[in-house]
Amino acid sequence: MADFREKIKTISSTKGSTAPEPAKRLGMGCLLIAVLAVSILTFFLAIGLFLNGNWIMGIVLSVFFLMSAMIALVLLFPHKSDSL
Repeated sequence: MADFREKIKTISSTKGSTAPEPAKRLGMGCLLIAVLAVSILTFFLAIGLFLNGNWIMGIVLSVFFLMSAMIALVLLFPHKSDSL
């Protein structure tokens, strides 16, 4: 248990540029899951708006869906592993 506390102290006292690689991957994974959830929800909302005849709001939401899907793709395939 003391070893675990020491690891937590070490991680919390580091600067952003020296964060451990597993912690960086975990953070990027959580961000990816959140962006994917928003993207999927906006897709379903856009379909619902189109089916109800709200074309203008459906187009606006579709553009937002496309942008969030592109962000998810960028997060899914990072260009470099050490992003900090």
